[in-house]
Amino acid sequence: MNIIFENGINEFNGHELAAWSNEKGIDFQEQWMGPTIEYPLNYSKLKSLENLYSIFADKEFIGVIQQVRIYEDNIHIGRFIINPSKTGMGYGKESLKEFINYCFKNAVIKSISLTVFGYNKSAKALYEKLGFKIVETINKPDLKYIMKKYR
Repeated sequence: MNIIFENGINEFNGHELAAWSNEKGIDFQEQWMGPTIEYPLNYSKLKSLENLYSIFADKEFIGVIQQVRIYEDNIHIGRFIINPSKTGMGYGKESLKEFINYCFKNAVIKSISLTVFGYNKSAKALYEKLGFKIVETINKPDLKYIMKKYR
């Protein structure tokens, strides 16, 4: 599987992504987008996100991931989603592994962090397989973990 990233998202893929998310409902959107982006999702909301990367597998659009913020030597990533019809096929693991490599190409970056809800056990397990460790637990309003991977 050949994974590549493209900075931003085009309109066609943005509408496709919004359809995946909206079909699953508000709770699903809040899980992967966070509470700051109002439901329903649309292309306009997606294109306003900085450092959003489209993910392609063998030239097929399969999802997005975002460098949410860069602080000193850490990149906090989030808003990671793979086409729901592609889950369980290794696309998420391979995409995240390649994005980690992409982020660490910047010599200044020493760590990558992310946030995961406690109930999202499959995502937490994926992050752990790729070397992320829990560095902080937040219990309000929902259980969340801040996980970090070091170079």
